[in-house]
Amino acid sequence: MKPAFEVTYRFYSSEEGGRKSAPRQHVRWDFLYEGDDPVTDGISMVWPEFISESGAVLPEGEVPVAGQAHMFIVNPERVEFHRARIRKGVRGFFVEGPRKVAECEVIAVLGLAAKSAA
Repeated sequence: MKPAFEVTYRFYSSEEGGRKSAPRQHVRWDFLYEGDDPVTDGISMVWPEFISESGAVLPEGEVPVAGQAHMFIVNPERVEFHRARIRKGVRGFFVEGPRKVAECEVIAVLGLAAKSAA
């Protein structure tokens, strides 16, 4: 499966209300758009896979508290919803339930790029 988009991210420290333990590859954080309310607007199952600066997938285990990630839309029925909202510069958060644990910004639209007229 091709990633939908790519983000830069930064996990919040525990002092900022973030995680107490280090982030790990393949933990399934959900995604919340900046400005949306997790209760009324909802969160999305868009999961990160952390990558190196060169684009290589990082191994299992702890990942840097800041870096880049490919984002995968889990629910195919929500692709059009995200296609209408995702573009370079859009900001959002990784969330655990309604709690924001990391901030992120879209730096590239990948598999979510608009369909070509064929």
